[in-house]
Amino acid sequence: MSSTEQVSVGALEALRAAEIPPERCGAERTARLSEAERTLYVWILHRFSEGDTPDAATVHEAAGSLGLEPDQALATLAAEDLVHTDPSGRIVVAYPFSGRPTAHRVQIAGGRFVWAMCAIDALGIAPMLDLPIEVRSSDPITGDEIQVQIAANAAAHWQPAEAVVLAGSACAGPSFSGCCAVLNFFSSAASAEQYLREHPDVRGHAISLPEALEAGRLVFGSILEDA
Repeated sequence: MSSTEQVSVGALEALRAAEIPPERCGAERTARLSEAERTLYVWILHRFSEGDTPDAATVHEAAGSLGLEPDQALATLAAEDLVHTDPSGRIVVAYPFSGRPTAHRVQIAGGRFVWAMCAIDALGIAPMLDLPIEVRSSDPITGDEIQVQIAANAAAHWQPAEAVVLAGSACAGPSFSGCCAVLNFFSSAASAEQYLREHPDVRGHAISLPEALEAGRLVFGSILEDA
């Protein structure tokens, strides 16, 4: 994130609670990649945004076309906690997208559907792609549905009006193992607080939807710029 960017205290506290440091935000996420590695990462994100989870052979072919050794390139993306594969080589994590169904289903621009790794990832898809989205998720305590619509002009509406996001983490390590399972939508702050009481291993607190939207923008909003 830019040092001159105006960021709310709530959004910064949310990122700290989720153990997402500044170097994991925006263009800084890919700053340590080579140009070819970044091109591969962006290609993977675009494939996911089109509703397609590329198989291992397709990813290897794309990496090879960029002059990369496929396994080494994927190892680098995993070390940077950007992309992770299963034992078969299939991509299962490409933040903000998930290669497997999650609690967070996102419809992009009124058409294709994708899965997001967590609530903040789901909200970050709109600014990343510069497209309107609709998120449907559920409260892990009550089962209530939460809907969020983000328009092309970034205006957002959500139901229920009392909905919040839990910002926190359960353990150190890659986001998919540390914070993704924790960063959920809740229908109310009371429900999020109940979740924290029932999960003493989780460190975190409830944040408002505007704060969660800002956090999603900070993490993902500029990673495709100049791509």
